[in-house]
Amino acid sequence: MTRPLPPVSPNIAFFVDFDGTLVDIAPRPDQVEVEPRVLDLLAGLSEKFGQAVAVVTGRPLDVVDGFLAPLKLAVAAEHGSIRRDASGQTHADSRGVDAVEAAAAVLQPLVDANPGLILERKQVSVALHFRQRPELAEVCKDAAEEAVVNNDGLCILPGKMVFELRPAGIDKGVAVRAFLDEAPFRGRVPVYMGDDATDEHAFAVVNKLGGITIKIDGGDTVAQYRTDREGLFVWMSGLV
Repeated sequence: MTRPLPPVSPNIAFFVDFDGTLVDIAPRPDQVEVEPRVLDLLAGLSEKFGQAVAVVTGRPLDVVDGFLAPLKLAVAAEHGSIRRDASGQTHADSRGVDAVEAAAAVLQPLVDANPGLILERKQVSVALHFRQRPELAEVCKDAAEEAVVNNDGLCILPGKMVFELRPAGIDKGVAVRAFLDEAPFRGRVPVYMGDDATDEHAFAVVNKLGGITIKIDGGDTVAQYRTDREGLFVWMSGLV
């Protein structure tokens, strides 16, 4: 895991997580800062590798676009529930919208009663953030389980100080496979970069396809390589 990050061929497609990978995780989701070099690196990779660069994130699509403006890349948002392909066409999987609304209603009283907890409502998912109240981790876990116990359409995806509730059958690995069926990603070797449990589905898919997987920082993983954000940026800079 500590071996140097590998050289790549020109026939590569890049898939990269947002929070914890392109940006440091902040106390609140709206407080992250995108360094200018991040935009430069993404633009450079897109130009050099035939626009085969996609952001794969739990964030809503419009939020990602706002942080990465003026870039407008291919994006799998909300773990792939909302996906914009390289041509600009948006594909939305609206399964579970009603289930997500029901789950949010279960979680809202907990958030109202505990300042510092954040309930992030998205189009096809909802996230319970407890970064500002880490002592409530077990309480949040129990609440998330309660919210899905009678709701077979949803599953819980733990992340870094967050529990994401999303429709079953949707994950970052599914999103990567969808991109790889389309131009300009089709026929390329995938490289996936991510930092937490939400990225493990994509790591597994890319490993199976003979690609390259890179885990940012610590934690158990099936990724082939490990580095920190600075190491990742140095590696990416050498590719453009």
